[in-house]
Amino acid sequence: MEYIQKKSREDSVLRNRNFNSELLYFGHGHTTGTTLHCHSYFQLEYCIKGQLAAYGNGEKLFLNAGDYWLIPPGFMHRFYNSKKGLDYISIKFSSPANAGSELGHDPVGQYHLEKIRAVLDGETMFNAYSSEGKSIIENHLSGFLSRLDRTSTEPPRSEFEVDLQSCICESGAASNVSDLAEQFNLTRAEFKYRFLQETGSGKIKDYIDSILLNIAERHLRYSDVPLN
Repeated sequence: MEYIQKKSREDSVLRNRNFNSELLYFGHGHTTGTTLHCHSYFQLEYCIKGQLAAYGNGEKLFLNAGDYWLIPPGFMHRFYNSKKGLDYISIKFSSPANAGSELGHDPVGQYHLEKIRAVLDGETMFNAYSSEGKSIIENHLSGFLSRLDRTSTEPPRSEFEVDLQSCICESGAASNVSDLAEQFNLTRAEFKYRFLQETGSGKIKDYIDSILLNIAERHLRYSDVPLN
């Protein structure tokens, strides 16, 4: 019975840690102002420099450098004309997350959003519009949302696990315990122990395979190459 319960917990980790966001649009924003409107999907604005002026929930909002605004489906909002020197990232995506409007500025949120910015700005080995680049962005979106989802029973993913998934995305099928341990400056034994502590599962190979399967699914979704 104990083995069955342990196996069930480990399988649950692999299922619940999968990517759960689908990108619809992403890039640096260049708004000239909009009218009041809403979407059927999530929208995430991240201010890099300058000040982004917006309206939502009956009040005018201002996003300064490092601020983000998560806009849920059906939420009425608008943006005002951009001022000189403004630079921000706009991401539109679908997700089963149950998160409301959130205007914030915190280290964890900024960590995920800076990782996304790095992919968009070509600071990683993958192009943002490749299936691998999009998978990395979706991975960090999932980490960002896991803190805000009001119905999630899963604990937010740690920085270790988010970085691990990014490493697997970058290494692809070549991912193995030895190389991953080296990227984290750990011995194999230390890496295995850290993995167990962070995920609650000792099945590193199954974990790697689950991430690679998600990458393959994203590749099929975003690729223009026909299957036949």
